[in-house]
Amino acid sequence: MGTRHNNFAPVLRLIAAVLSLSATASAIGVNYGTLGNNLPTPATVAKFLKTKTIIESVKLFNADPDILRAFAGSGLKVTVTIPNGLIPSLTKDDEARGWINDHIAPFYPKTKINRVLVGNEIMATLDDNLISNLVPAMKAVHRALVKAGIDDVQVTTAHAMGILKVSEPPSAGQFWPGHDVAVLKFLRQTKSPLMVNPYPYFSYAPSYAPSIADYALFRPNRGVHDSHTNITYYNMFDAMMDAVYSAIKAMGYADVDIVVAETGWPSAGDPNQPACTVDNAISFNGNLLKAVTSGTPLMPNRKFETYIFSLFNENLKPGQSNERNWGLFRPDFSAVYDVGILKNKQSRPAPRPAPVAGKKSWCVPKASASDQALQANINYVCSQKGMDCRPIQAGGPCFGPNNVRSHASFVMNSFYRLNGARPFNCDFAGTGVVANSDPSKCFIFFSSLGLFVNT
Repeated sequence: MGTRHNNFAPVLRLIAAVLSLSATASAIGVNYGTLGNNLPTPATVAKFLKTKTIIESVKLFNADPDILRAFAGSGLKVTVTIPNGLIPSLTKDDEARGWINDHIAPFYPKTKINRVLVGNEIMATLDDNLISNLVPAMKAVHRALVKAGIDDVQVTTAHAMGILKVSEPPSAGQFWPGHDVAVLKFLRQTKSPLMVNPYPYFSYAPSYAPSIADYALFRPNRGVHDSHTNITYYNMFDAMMDAVYSAIKAMGYADVDIVVAETGWPSAGDPNQPACTVDNAISFNGNLLKAVTSGTPLMPNRKFETYIFSLFNENLKPGQSNERNWGLFRPDFSAVYDVGILKNKQSRPAPRPAPVAGKKSWCVPKASASDQALQANINYVCSQKGMDCRPIQAGGPCFGPNNVRSHASFVMNSFYRLNGARPFNCDFAGTGVVANSDPSKCFIFFSSLGLFVNT
């Protein structure tokens, strides 16, 4: 009895890990765009978000008075954005006070406005007039808020990842020289966050290389090694966030908070946009919800306030089809896909289906897979938050036989099962294959507990 009790210890830890995956991220927001002629009324949107979703905040690309009125009393936090073109004029105190008096004061505090963004991706415009006036305008808007007696609304701006001159390896992150010091100094003084728009999609989409796709989509991959820190990154999002952190740390501002202002993945596109699929959107946004609550290699245990792009598919957005298909929801509030955003569904990223008798599958290594590749798979799976690899360690129920292929079989199948038994979660850079026969006694042992019974 004693030996069997000890063997169940890692099993119980693994069960706990499974349950922990259902936890949703805190401070999850959404970008609420309005470029559509079929979108629901702001009042309906506010009610839907409050009653049907876990979304706690919205970010607007303007200061639409109809939306601000509609969100009054909802308890949802609202971030508003000042249009880029107004920045030069708002460096003047009287202009800044006028804007605050017209666009913030009439709605605050009934509408829980928590942040004002002075423009969006200003550095990426390469407009010297906007760039040189950005910090002066931020300061003037902050003074105007204080003058109006509003002292709990932050002032900041959102940056594209192009603000980084160096982003690889992450530990070498460095800003382009310019107004970065002035921005960071202002943010520290006012206790406001640096807001960034990390989009792995845009780093992946031009090449469609499968290896980059797995790295961008949080799927099994060999990883990218940072030799300066001896850290291997297994997803591009973490690498992007750590590059930003390294850049601000190098300048002495590591204490400034970082907020994810925009990120997401389109669910549909034109024929020349094969990356734009529902499965890819589920993989990215679903795993994103886990990533933003578990920190990064350089920022462990840190939770990031995160705004998914976007709330709706917007049919009037210009450009290719993918531009109109970033939404979590259609205009009728039906979900394009669900990764745990809806309150009435306890789904999580790539949810594990309920067992169905007589229909089973397992993820196993291909016969041609080398031990080196399989060890890389073990390293990847065991590095993921929520994965417990102690069953394959000495004394664990799946330690024997003690070889790389056996241990890889266990961890690869664990990853496959815990992420919904979807075929792409058994790819492992071409080293995994879905099998219809039970590959080991270890899997039978765990199947008896209901952990790896497939559909």
